[in-house]
Amino acid sequence: MKRNWIRALAFLVAAILAVQFLPWRAASLFFPSLSPILNLLGAMAAHTASGWLLLGLPVLIIGYFRSRWFCRYLCPVGFAAEAIGKLNGNGHRRFARWPPIGQWLLPILAGGALAGYPLFIWLDPLALFNGFFSTWRMPLAWTSFALAAGLPAVLAIGWLAPQAWCQRICPLGALQDLLAAVRRRATLRPAPGVAKPSQIIFGRRAFLGAAAGGAAALALRRVLPRQPLAVRPPGAQPEDKFTGMCARCGACIRACPYGILRPDFGASGLAGFLTPVVDYAKAHCFEYCHECTRVCPTGAIERVALAAKRDRAMGLAEVDPHQCIAWRDGQYCLVCHEYCPYLAIDTVDNRGVLCPVVKPDMCRGCGACQVNCPARPVKAIVVKGTPPREIRPLDDAAGFG
Repeated sequence: MKRNWIRALAFLVAAILAVQFLPWRAASLFFPSLSPILNLLGAMAAHTASGWLLLGLPVLIIGYFRSRWFCRYLCPVGFAAEAIGKLNGNGHRRFARWPPIGQWLLPILAGGALAGYPLFIWLDPLALFNGFFSTWRMPLAWTSFALAAGLPAVLAIGWLAPQAWCQRICPLGALQDLLAAVRRRATLRPAPGVAKPSQIIFGRRAFLGAAAGGAAALALRRVLPRQPLAVRPPGAQPEDKFTGMCARCGACIRACPYGILRPDFGASGLAGFLTPVVDYAKAHCFEYCHECTRVCPTGAIERVALAAKRDRAMGLAEVDPHQCIAWRDGQYCLVCHEYCPYLAIDTVDNRGVLCPVVKPDMCRGCGACQVNCPARPVKAIVVKGTPPREIRPLDDAAGFG
């Protein structure tokens, strides 16, 4: 009974943090950072680390001595899946026939992380939990339902085959089994015909899984740059790493106070499905905001200071002379020049009329020009995704001091 109260409290706290109810938005990182799958493999893929990585160490250390303690006391997804499973009295022990999917996922994840692209990291239970709670924001859109579908899917599995998610699929649970296997490897005596978890984790299949994960990651990183490049949040990793490192948890989408981030539904290819992309339909990326860079649990969006964020390129604006009334009709219009906060729009004389042109070395891709462009229905200036490129830093004259 005491354990159930602890688990219910952990579920409530995790939900409150996920919806970013607290004024300190970075607090939403607390529960996701407890998962070594997210923070450790994310740091491995990004080749960088932060203080949040320390939160995952107790899960590893205590898990070595007490098997699945995180599952038993703190995991909000495990608590919800177990509660749903109790409603199906006929499904008891049905999970025993399921293969150990989680144990197979671990080496694939590790191999992919070493290659900079941790495949299936979005299956981490805390990422699925955050994806459900962090995407409910007003106004609601159908995209919210798609990004929030992970947790209901786990609960459906929990009802159809109680304990199947926790015992057979969850990679975080499998990681804790790995820790227990390390401690008990020499003494564990499984039933006849049943392989030791340590044999699965440390044996030939583990090596092949890690090799397959690394090879798949390297192959995807070579193919992905050929896909149409999406405009990503500021501080995002290069595209060939971002789609693999993103946990699809929705934290950045909810953190954005201007509502310009949304889940992608195919614009960046299958690998980018449900990853955050920038939508400049109603607002631009304000130059004094970097909230999305403070809540990513995997490092897919790097934590950057506000001054550094202003010197990061998200994309590049392009003027369409066939839509721009200055270029096409010879009418005066320099709205994009007037609204650009980075002095990235220059003018040239075209038959006696000043027309806008973009300075690539100054454009950050913030979208202020696109949002304020008066052309309808098609904008005359649009921000497009670009590979990482050098841009000129702003000086005091730009007004940022």
